[in-house]
Amino acid sequence: MTLIDAALGKLPVDLLITNVQVANVFTGEVYPADIAIYQGRIAAVEKSATLPPRQAVDVLDGGGRIAVPGLIDAHLHIESTLVTPAHFAEAVLPLGITTVLEDPHEVANVLGIDGIRAMMAASQDIPLKVEYLISSSVPSAAGLERTGGVIGPDEVTALIGDPHVLGLAEVMDGAGILAGDERLRAILRAGGGGDGMRVDSPGVIEGHNPMLRGRELAAFVAGGVDSDHTLSTPEDLVEKARQGVVLMLQERYLSRESIAALEALPHDIGLCLVTDDVAPDYLLERGHLDQVLRRTIELGMDPMRALRSVTLNPARRMRLWDRGLIAPGRAADIVLVDDLADFHAHTVLVDGKIVAQDGRCLWSAPARDGMYDLTGTVPLPQQTAADFTIRAPVDNGRVPIHLIDCVPGQTLVRKSVVDIDIADGALQLADDMAFICVVNRYADAGERAFGVIRGLGIRQGAYATTYAHDGHNLCVVGRTPADMARAANAVIAADGGIAVVVDEAQTVIMPLPIAGILSEKPVHAAADQTRALGHALRTIGIDHPYWLMRISTFTLPVSSGLRITDVGLVDAGAGGGVAVFVKLRLGD
Repeated sequence: MTLIDAALGKLPVDLLITNVQVANVFTGEVYPADIAIYQGRIAAVEKSATLPPRQAVDVLDGGGRIAVPGLIDAHLHIESTLVTPAHFAEAVLPLGITTVLEDPHEVANVLGIDGIRAMMAASQDIPLKVEYLISSSVPSAAGLERTGGVIGPDEVTALIGDPHVLGLAEVMDGAGILAGDERLRAILRAGGGGDGMRVDSPGVIEGHNPMLRGRELAAFVAGGVDSDHTLSTPEDLVEKARQGVVLMLQERYLSRESIAALEALPHDIGLCLVTDDVAPDYLLERGHLDQVLRRTIELGMDPMRALRSVTLNPARRMRLWDRGLIAPGRAADIVLVDDLADFHAHTVLVDGKIVAQDGRCLWSAPARDGMYDLTGTVPLPQQTAADFTIRAPVDNGRVPIHLIDCVPGQTLVRKSVVDIDIADGALQLADDMAFICVVNRYADAGERAFGVIRGLGIRQGAYATTYAHDGHNLCVVGRTPADMARAANAVIAADGGIAVVVDEAQTVIMPLPIAGILSEKPVHAAADQTRALGHALRTIGIDHPYWLMRISTFTLPVSSGLRITDVGLVDAGAGGGVAVFVKLRLGD
């Protein structure tokens, strides 16, 4: 009962934070108070002038700053920063982020349960609190892609009892759930859902359901999947909120209209701001969850309500009862800032210890951990131009094809049908088109599928990447088969990564040897490499504010529009495959 004694003043506290204004996200107030910390917990939050002086081992003068709870990111993939958990921690702790809810489905798609366990082990003994949600959609669409790992009911059951596992990560295949897919429903049951909300559920069940509305949405939620972090119109957000869905907004989907629709609701709906995917250069230049917070306030949300969306709301959603609020008994995860609206962390404490100050992390990642052993996952031979050549059904003429159409400025795509010229059996691309090929790098290594993209902007060269959602097979895009082979070979030689071929003399490469999706470098080095990649992509014509998501999501078969996997072109809305050439059946 020592924390009680410390709260009563019978014991000296370890740390007393004075001269601060406490932002109380429970009541919405900001007021002066001292914060007494004992053994990593908050013992008391009190106005010292009205009470006898406290004894403390150390005193921290807050300089009149505002004390807020450590930020909690309720949905992200650390892998999207292209670095290990330890290097990620070095980068985000100085930003005021103290807890993250990791969905490891990138590494799970490559290595299955072994990849998840390796990542969980690498997340221990670091000051950033990394909690886990077990990937529910590996593969994201069974039968429409082939992956290195598979997560089924047995794997969920094996992991769900871990104290750092808080539930089931984003359930993506809504169509499969509603169609009665027994494997998917068994995964739901293992996670605590399947037929309504259960009081004995082992954790939360997260969703990814951009295409569901009306009765289909109701059925999805009835199955226990009650959150969503995907693109939604203001009307969709309100409909989902009325169905009891916990809304999770990421920066690329924020708008004044969406914020206005949420602000118009009479009560706090438990909104959570999240990051989902953030590239390393963007993280260093703009920020992470702190940037989403600033942007949300800029677009019209009340600062205290926005702050609650990155502290108390995600803590309650994820059943982290010891976090999200500066109050007695809670973990002493505290951030000192000068201003709520222009949120920039000055001092960051985790469990009462200062871990970052003035933008600098005071903790260093180890030289290596178990993640560094996850190599040798791209067992592909060197490729030739012939490997990336689509053969047409006629030698000469004009034929209709299915086309992946890019939506300008977004990561969305649409399915289109266009006529294309054929000469000597080869497709003659228009200026705004490029070839795309996905090569399986797992048990069926070398098996491939082809397509054509329009509107990506590529004018020359090619790029190749093994960071390609969600199966992370080798995806290659280019104007000519020769350039595509150069890009592919650069990635294969690096044991995974992202390569951009500008011309015959210039190839920019970022090696990702850890599972073919992660760098061995710290974030600042990874950011330098991604900046170089971004510059190279712009040089060949691909200019996009979220370029990593743009080039890596053509292969995601559960997203809307026409996608491509190692199996072939996939119509996400119809949930099935389509042929490149319109008159042919898939597999012909």
